[in-house]
Amino acid sequence: MTIAATLSSAPRDGGDGHRPSGGASSPHPGGAGEARDPDQPPHYGRAQIFSGLSAEEVSRVAAHARSLRRARGEFVYMPGDRADCVYVLRRGRVKLSVLSDSGKEIAIDIIQPGEILGEFALLDDAPRSNMAQALDEVSLWAFDRRDFTNLLMTRPKLAMSYIRLVGNRRRRMEKKLSDVTSKTVSARVCELLHELAVDGPEPAAAGDCCLVPLTHHDVASLIAAARQTTTSVLNDMERRGVIELGRGWVRIKCLKDLQTYAAVPFA
Repeated sequence: MTIAATLSSAPRDGGDGHRPSGGASSPHPGGAGEARDPDQPPHYGRAQIFSGLSAEEVSRVAAHARSLRRARGEFVYMPGDRADCVYVLRRGRVKLSVLSDSGKEIAIDIIQPGEILGEFALLDDAPRSNMAQALDEVSLWAFDRRDFTNLLMTRPKLAMSYIRLVGNRRRRMEKKLSDVTSKTVSARVCELLHELAVDGPEPAAAGDCCLVPLTHHDVASLIAAARQTTTSVLNDMERRGVIELGRGWVRIKCLKDLQTYAAVPFA
């Protein structure tokens, strides 16, 4: 059995006491949000927490977790919640955001399958300072922080995967800061959409159409650009036939056209 099959076959119970957002949003248009075959391995373009572990080892680790599901639009956790769990995302995508002093939501990262979230719970007893919201129908494993700490201490391969994953996330943040000063907004928009399409739960090929469930505000936050400038770029891309814009989503009509529009090679 592969690791991907192990991830797909774990039991789901769905209950954990965290409050939802008040109801799931409508499904993605056009079928991009349809359920995938659970026996097909997900694509992992980033470091993943179970890298290097056998299917048997993954099963043993997963025995310490409970399975959760969240509908699109629901929250995994909110600011102020107790930080007593670490989550591993099995399917779907989760948006990490923070709230500014004025209460404005600022998206900071998109978590892909195979990654962890809520890892600050391993540091101290401070409540959650950010929020995690499902962008798709998602399933996760929730580990008690003491259990997860124990697993890291007793399983060197898991600990190394955790280090790689955290380092990978830091590298992305550093690249984001560098891109702000070295690349145009249009290039940053195209790179973000390309990354989310290629590393997403249903990875797209060069000529594929792909849907990314983000608002204009989310895109602007994730590339550290002004909302107005980002919207202007997205509108221009739509006029040129590169993308299609909807309420809370961006449809990439042809993945290879992103690089042509940006006129720069992607990292």
